[in-house]
Amino acid sequence: MAPTLARIRERGRIVLGYRQTAVPFSYVDAKDRPMGLAWALCQRIVPALQRELAMPDLRVTPVRVIEQMRGPMIKSDAIDIDCAPSTVTATRERQVAFSLPYYAANVRLMVRQGAGINSIDDLRGLRLAVVQGTTAERLVRAQHVRTGFQLLLARDYADAFRMLREHRAQALALDDVLLEGLRATSKSPDLFQIVGPPLSNQPEYYALVLPKDDPVFKARVDAALATLFRNGDMAKLQREWFQTAVPPFGHSLNVQPSAEVLAVWNAGARFGTPSGEGLDTSPNANLTGHGALTTPYPPGS
Repeated sequence: MAPTLARIRERGRIVLGYRQTAVPFSYVDAKDRPMGLAWALCQRIVPALQRELAMPDLRVTPVRVIEQMRGPMIKSDAIDIDCAPSTVTATRERQVAFSLPYYAANVRLMVRQGAGINSIDDLRGLRLAVVQGTTAERLVRAQHVRTGFQLLLARDYADAFRMLREHRAQALALDDVLLEGLRATSKSPDLFQIVGPPLSNQPEYYALVLPKDDPVFKARVDAALATLFRNGDMAKLQREWFQTAVPPFGHSLNVQPSAEVLAVWNAGARFGTPSGEGLDTSPNANLTGHGALTTPYPPGS
């Protein structure tokens, strides 16, 4: 039996990681219960694992994880799957494994309305907030010396957005879909706007984080995801979590799937089928489908 499945069987439960404020992928409701698209994907994977293990009563234990700890917690077997928006990178793959990608985003800036900031080049002498341990941190550090802004490191998404709201930072760098989620959860979303071009010419590809060196477990997770891509459930989940009102203030989040996202779903649907045999989902693989996704996964961390 795969090591991860054996551990789950012995433990009698599967441990799933989640975030507190990664709207709309992984966050909590008023009763501190996990929710969001990535969390919903894990809830669809669990029944497949229950069948694999012949354990219909297999329990789910949620564990809150911050970005900096997802790798160590997976490596130490503290969690079995990290159900949150994590970008696939070559550096991270040295520590963990990734499922099939399920989403694509671009790192951009969010500022207050009327700030006069239209791109990262306008931040000289100003303060830029970024969440420590994210790919956004790597991207802005690459432009730090050239642009001359002051870099503020945040613990998590909520901490970074708080810096922007309280005027401690003049801009926040993060994946565009996560910026939309943060804006929708604020009291006054119209006070903030996403500006400028993406900070990279390649999108960020999201996947679930899995234990490394357990290809059997990864295959089970990927097969469950591929089913969601093929039967249309992935599109339904996207509408449920990305085109709805967001707590606590009920502001509307209206994020449509981009051509890059549709290409990711198209490629994932071919997993395990004759047309998808040999499909390479490593960080440097080119995914094709829907005529949109032709760039490789980002090579950084």
